[in-house]
Amino acid sequence: MSDNQSINKTYLFIDESGDPAFYASGNRCIVGTEGFKPLLLIGIVKLEDKKKIRNAILQFMDELEKDPLYNTLPCINTQNGWYLHASYDNKEVQVIFTDFLRKLDGFEFYCVIGRKRLDIFHNKHNGNETEFYFDLITHLIRDKLNSEDTLYQVLLSARNKNTQHKLKEAIENALESDNSKREAPLKIKYNCEIVLSKDTPELSIVDYLLWALQRYLIQGDKRFFNALIKKYTHIIDLYDSVGDNPTIYNTENGFELEKMSEFRSDGYIYRKQSYTSRANTGNLPWWAL
Repeated sequence: MSDNQSINKTYLFIDESGDPAFYASGNRCIVGTEGFKPLLLIGIVKLEDKKKIRNAILQFMDELEKDPLYNTLPCINTQNGWYLHASYDNKEVQVIFTDFLRKLDGFEFYCVIGRKRLDIFHNKHNGNETEFYFDLITHLIRDKLNSEDTLYQVLLSARNKNTQHKLKEAIENALESDNSKREAPLKIKYNCEIVLSKDTPELSIVDYLLWALQRYLIQGDKRFFNALIKKYTHIIDLYDSVGDNPTIYNTENGFELEKMSEFRSDGYIYRKQSYTSRANTGNLPWWAL
């Protein structure tokens, strides 16, 4: 590339739905208990024309804030400042923004479904929720940074800036995995940073697509997922079995709940197992003993 040429930029925005928690305070195992979230979804939106996408979303928000049909809704009329967040938005906003997204072009969306299997959590992730979380990000980023002529800007939604080094580690792991499959390793240029959702409207795309998928997975409500189905470029069902090979859904192999292997909220415990970190048999539910 000539020094006079401006480098191409690709932006990757990452957000999650659910949480990585297996244990509560006091090392109390919460797997299979009321309120336990049986999966963690992490999604990534990949785009090149960041300005166009950002301005389109900001214009959408501005129009709603000026429209008397919408601007008195609790989610918009708040002293804390409104930003698009599917689980907090009123139904009217959920519907109209979903319609906006299905007409919006210029981005690709990828997602990983992380089943919360207690055996894998301990055997692979050392009973560490941060390791579990960033392992999913590594799987998600693989083969997304694949051009030496591009500068990749990776932005993760998180409250804790201290996770930036873990994000960099996850990216490096993904790049190492990618290069191990190439005849000649690529030298990939990237920056990564932690951002806040309220300051980053592009993350609303990830948030809503994850929310629609989670409603389908957990509640069986397919309405919003069906409306956005063409926007799901790639879905990885990770840990759908004890093996290492995930199930991949794409435009050729469309995602359907009926195609998934058994979906459980009890940590996939089949027999007595011993866990040496964070838990002992006194902390495990009856079905793990």
